[in-house]
Amino acid sequence: MSLMRFAALTTALLLAAGCGREDEVRHYKAPKDPMWRILGAVAPTPGATWFFKVAAPSDRLDFVKPEVIALFRSLRVEDGQLRWTPPQGWTEEKASPQREATLKFGAQEPRLELAVTRLAGDGGGMLANLNRWRGQLGLEGVGEAGLPKKLDGAATDVYIVDMVGPTRPAAGPRAMGRPQEPPPQAGRPQPTLDDIRSLFSFDQPPGWKENPQPSSGRIFEFMIDDASGSALVTLSALQGGGDLAGNVNRWRTQAGLDPMADADIPKAAAPVSFVGNDAWLVEAIGKDRGIVAIASLNSQFSIFLKMDGAPAAVSAQKTAFMNLAQSFKMKGRNE
Repeated sequence: MSLMRFAALTTALLLAAGCGREDEVRHYKAPKDPMWRILGAVAPTPGATWFFKVAAPSDRLDFVKPEVIALFRSLRVEDGQLRWTPPQGWTEEKASPQREATLKFGAQEPRLELAVTRLAGDGGGMLANLNRWRGQLGLEGVGEAGLPKKLDGAATDVYIVDMVGPTRPAAGPRAMGRPQEPPPQAGRPQPTLDDIRSLFSFDQPPGWKENPQPSSGRIFEFMIDDASGSALVTLSALQGGGDLAGNVNRWRTQAGLDPMADADIPKAAAPVSFVGNDAWLVEAIGKDRGIVAIASLNSQFSIFLKMDGAPAAVSAQKTAFMNLAQSFKMKGRNE
């Protein structure tokens, strides 16, 4: 089995699962039947209307709502352009054809995403967009009396939307702006997760418990729970995957550490080999959270092995993690 064949199979699996972006970290345990929430804003400006939206389980947004409102309150028009100031710890991705920007935030994984879009004119009308979002949550539409209220303290008109419903919005936090996926080719069945998992062999460390049904976008998950604390180990394969500096600083931020300048990135990453490919070992141990990750990065396809959890547990299990990494092999491939 060649690495390119593995990449093709895994990419097809990710597309079928609706994945393919940088979301290798998810919860091992998720609340059963959570209520879903959309927290957003509508900002009319001359000639265009801006929409800001984050969708997530309701309880997650409880903790970060003040930050989101602070972002909305920072909206202002400068030189004919709507601008904002992200709160500390937020990151902003470059614009895409579907979005003006994507802002990622929150200490808990997966990080929340706030999508920013701009539509010409009134964008189809505030009420129509409000009811579209309500429909995504499984809520009935409302009339003019249900229109959102204006936010106090902003330098421009900003209308806040905050609603909860029983239905998960399509694609969760990444519902807006995801490009349409190509249909599967006729006569070629899509690979299953079991197909991908069967390509690997490895030596599971003692005391680690494997989740036979890992979260979407992951190939393997292992839970660690001992006297030093708990941690989660995941293996993910992604389209793209970002560059080394971006991944290092994302993990450092998640661990509560300061980002590093690009020139200092080599100090935080050691070259290693993983599944017969060049990779980087990155360690970010903060006060409340520790991360050790191995990243084999490629502009088209990347593989991540990551341990994330209590700092003491991550430190105590690092040797076992490295042994697991060294034992990972792709069946049928000559190393």
